[in-house]
Amino acid sequence: MKTILLVLIFAAQAMPATAAAVGCVYDLNGPVTMQKPGETDWLPATKGAAITEGDKLRTGARAWCEILFKDGTYIKMEADSETGAEELKTGAAGRSFSFSFLKGKALWMAAKLKWKTASRFTVRTPSAVCAVRGTDFTLVVSTSGATSIGLFEGKVAVSSGTAGQDLNAGGEAFVSGGTIAIQGRLSALMKAEERRYARVKGRVEKLRGRLAERDNFIDDYVARQQKTVADFEKRRQEKLGKR
Repeated sequence: MKTILLVLIFAAQAMPATAAAVGCVYDLNGPVTMQKPGETDWLPATKGAAITEGDKLRTGARAWCEILFKDGTYIKMEADSETGAEELKTGAAGRSFSFSFLKGKALWMAAKLKWKTASRFTVRTPSAVCAVRGTDFTLVVSTSGATSIGLFEGKVAVSSGTAGQDLNAGGEAFVSGGTIAIQGRLSALMKAEERRYARVKGRVEKLRGRLAERDNFIDDYVARQQKTVADFEKRRQEKLGKR
């Protein structure tokens, strides 16, 4: 199967690996499952679950999941979607993030890094690899693997095989069977996604403000949510013991 490449050109360099959690499941609703690296089972995801390199997430019918990373990157997965964190490396020089997005629909808000900070940010679909920086877009992957990209902010170069075209903010790309179709305006579907993006943008900016104020914001959030789950389980076990 041919690969589609969405690229925003920028300077990049090797990043040191980080073992600690780089992000977390910030919120969710409905059936959401997670698969850890090297495992075959999909287990229920919880609010505050730490996200590390190699983790995969799935949303079920009528479910959604928000993922927040320490650099301020935000992902909102809609129902019946699946993504995986293939590479999550950060360091003083910048970041190197790579995700798979196998099916469904998701809003991607890649945080802008400081000027001259090296960055590599890619999203790969069954027919796509997307590399962006400081770019906000909705990505839709159909059951056939066809990819639609509605770009709300930034600029992306869309490639499939040896072909490539630029996609500007306010435009939409559709790629299927190695063919790229670019239009300078958003479809009705992506217009609706743009309105959804506008509603969530302010909230994401506030979250990014908290991240900027506190380096340990994600770590504290993960710890609090894990304690909540542990306390609930403890109370449940105590009640069972009294029966």
